[in-house]
Parts: sequence; C-alpha cells; structure tokens
Amino acid sequence: MTTSDHKFQMADDKSPLTDGQPPPRRIAFCITELDPGGAEKALFQLVTRLNPREWEAHVYCLGPEAPLAPLIREKGIPVTCFGKTGLGKLQVIRWLTRELNAFRPVILQCFLFHANFIGRLAGRRARVPVIISGHRVAEREKRWHLWLDRWTQRLADQHLCVSRGVADHITRRIGVPRSRLTVIGNGVEVDLSSPPRIDVPQTFGFPPQSKIVLGVGRLHPQKGFRDLIKSFSRVHTAVPEARLLIIGEGPQRKELERLVHTLHLDEWVRLPGRREDIPEMMRQAAVFALSSQWEGMPNVVLEAMACRIPIVAMDVEGIRDLIIHQRSGIIVKPGDLKGFEDSLIEILQTPQLGDSLAREAQTIAKKQFTWDAVVRDYTQFYRRLID
Repeated sequence: MTTSDHKFQMADDKSPLTDGQPPPRRIAFCITELDPGGAEKALFQLVTRLNPREWEAHVYCLGPEAPLAPLIREKGIPVTCFGKTGLGKLQVIRWLTRELNAFRPVILQCFLFHANFIGRLAGRRARVPVIISGHRVAEREKRWHLWLDRWTQRLADQHLCVSRGVADHITRRIGVPRSRLTVIGNGVEVDLSSPPRIDVPQTFGFPPQSKIVLGVGRLHPQKGFRDLIKSFSRVHTAVPEARLLIIGEGPQRKELERLVHTLHLDEWVRLPGRREDIPEMMRQAAVFALSSQWEGMPNVVLEAMACRIPIVAMDVEGIRDLIIHQRSGIIVKPGDLKGFEDSLIEILQTPQLGDSLAREAQTIAKKQFTWDAVVRDYTQFYRRLID
C-alpha cells in the first residue's frame, strides 16, 4: 500500500481555515484506478477544483500508483494507492475501512464498479454518514457486475449518474429508485489557443487533401470499431479523399487489423495506438465518428464539440444529453449502419453543413459543459446531502 506523505496544504490566499469560519468538511473519494481515462480525469478535475475552504479531500485508489496520483498530490491533496488488482481488490475492504475510520469523512464519493462495491461495504463498516456511488457507463457486458450492484445498491445513499441514459439503465437493470438517483454530466477543457504542432495527414502517410474520419477509444467491442471500419469501406467509395484514423489501444487490435486487410483498406485506414495529442487530431479532422454500442457520457464527444469538429454518433447513453440532432451533430439509430454511412458521406460532401453543426456544438460545450459548472453542481449536490 502506498500512502502520500503530503499534508493538506494550500496557498496562503486559499487557506482552508479562516477566523470565524468552520473547518472544511472532510470528503473521501474512492476510485478503481488512476490511469488517465474518462472517469479518472473527471475525478481529477473535481477534486482539484473543490473549494479548500469548504472541503478537505483525500483520494483512495484501489490499484497501484498511476500517472494521475502525483498530479493530484501536486495540488496538495493526499492520495492513497492500495496497489491491488483483480481479486486482490477485495482485501482493500479492510484497509479502506481502517483509513476511513481514521479520516472520518462526512461523504464518501466512489467512481467505477469496483470502487462502488468496495466503497459501499467499507463505508458502511466505517459508518460514513453519506455514501455515493458514481455510475459512468451503462454496463452491458458483465452480468456479474449488475448482480453485485443489485445486491449492494441499498448500501449507497445516492447513485450519481453521468447522463440520463445511465440513470435509466441503473433504474431498469439494478433497481435503484428515482429518488436516490442524481444526474451530473461531464465537463470539458481543451486549449485551442496554440497552433497545431503536427500535420495529421503527413504524420500518418496520407495525401495533403485527405478528409479525415476520426474515431477515438479503447479497441474493444463496446466501441463498435468493426462497424466503423465496415462503414468506411462505402464512405471511401463515395468520397475517395476520405481516410480513417482510429486512435486507441486494446484487446481487439489484431481483429481490427485483419478486418482492414480483408476489406483491402490498408492504404486508407490507420490504427496508430494511444496518443496524447487527440485535440490535435480533432482540430484537423473532417468528421468525428462515434460508433459505440453503449456508453455513459463519452468524453471524446465533448472534446470533439469543444474542438469544433462535426459529429456523427450512434444514439447511445449520454449522446442526447450532448447533441441536438441536425443542429449540433447527427444522431443515428444504433445498428443503422447505412444511416451512419450516409451521414458521414453527407458531412464529407457538404463542408458548410459540417461547419454549421460544429460551430453550434462548440457553443454548447462552452456554455453548458465547463468544469467550473460541473464542480458547482457537485458542490450543491454534496451540500444538499449533508445539510
């Protein structure tokens, strides 16, 4: 188990204690891992933006040390990493109970399935007054996740969902009543002030006039990249300048590479793996394609909105919280590959349509989905629960 040696310290002008002001309330956050994924980045934004005069935070991670842990500590917030993976995470119940007994938070906020399950059990054992389970995706694949959630959902005082679609899923599949459900979405923060540092077509061996269709996500069946590659075959026939980039890594890589070769698309499709410069890709792409079979509230769609790129998305959880069909993007019925292909082709062949959709999407992202607004919603939610 790795525990931060950092004390809770802030700059003098943001001291957590002031004359006549009560001490900050303690709040614990529990998350499965701290690798930079969507939920983990959301936790980072939330915990580092909370007002230290009101909240004293401590982050508990079930897994080993990971890139986001030192970044959180740099903001003066302690992080404890228990270093467990797989079934070893169950050992953390005892450790987390002991940590919570020592820290004595008024709220325990959990993120992701394993942290939700372990946090509920440890939180109840430590008699934490308010326990919140955070749901970031409408799980379809792992039925045992749903079974354990149903079995322990009553141990949480509130279930916080990232979109209305996830809330519907939690009610329908886990049996959580609406009275214990709250929806607070994601935020987005993309720096568009600096000029692009790379030329995307040149970097990936495409001609300068290429129209890039961009997909981003883990190479996993959930993301529907088989369908995207199959659809691209027809898209490229209609728009010869079209090229497909799928950014990400995962267990489906070899399968997708075989599919690209089988469809004779090797010249026009690239799967370059993980990259840290996704906004660079988005700023130079012609259209962003979300082919997922299920989601929660996809951060990549928010990033695409902020980067002003037109979006074609399957109608999965969270999409209608973000996109207004035919106004700020195009939404396609799940499984409708022809509609998906037609929409991609329409945007590639009609630049003025794509620009109009992208401009409206960026406006919505700037007005409604800033991290400051999201953290304000979380703060009001926490106050309501403890007051």
